Amino acid sequence: IAYKFPAEQVKTKVKDIIINVGRTGVLTPTAILEPVRVAGSTVSRATLHNEDIIRSKDVKIGDTVIIQKAGDVIPEVVEVVMEERTGQEKDFISPKVCPECGSHVIRSENEAALRCTGGLACPAQVREGIIHFASRDAMNIEGLGPKVIEQLLQAGLIKNAADLYYLKHEDLLKLERMAELSATNLLNAINKSKNCSLGQLIFALGIRHVGAQAAKVLAREFKTLDALSQATAEELMKIPDIGPKMAESIVDFFSEPQNQKV
Repeated sequence: IAYKFPAEQVKTKVKDIIINVGRTGVLTPTAILEPVRVAGSTVSRATLHNEDIIRSKDVKIGDTVIIQKAGDVIPEVVEVVMEERTGQEKDFISPKVCPECGSHVIRSENEAALRCTGGLACPAQVREGIIHFASRDAMNIEGLGPKVIEQLLQAGLIKNAADLYYLKHEDLLKLERMAELSATNLLNAINKSKNCSLGQLIFALGIRHVGAQAAKVLAREFKTLDALSQATAEELMKIPDIGPKMAESIVDFFSEPQNQKV
């Protein structure tokens, strides 16, 4: 018999609620907490998922809350300790524009998430897209973490994921804490990623709704990226596990001008 122990819950205070912008433009509110020890580590922030969750749990800035780690991994706010409210707490106000690029924010029908409309004009979406591209289940570029990607973007050495493959040794040496050996290893890792599978590449592109497993299915079905890029929604929906939302996202992705040369 296997027993699952209840998650450890602790009390802390919400100091602020900030917005993080993801690679698909989703705006995710995050609670900044007074640091507290829970389930073996110190936690100072917890995702609040979306505006509806904030409203349903009635979380305000300044509230005392109970937090736990969902699945013993991801910090989450369980509930507000109402009896400790002082009246000085502040409501969270959802942004009307993206905090990263100033583009309008929309909420699509049947979706809980707010989404930035800036696309590739939004630096956060570009940054997060490249981080996803280099991740283990995608192109698996060892040594290309968020900090290095941020440096490359700030130095103007890359503007998108494709620019990674034009980097030179002397370019990398301009970065902070990038020595000869580190630069060589990173270039080797980038070069090695050219041998990744088609499924990994499809996943790396960050097409909305297309996860790692769906990417493998698409690779097996279409054999080449060019064939996938020309597929219609009707053709895509004939494939098991590919529904209308995913099919629409794939067609939309390859119809956008900036993606047509992928």
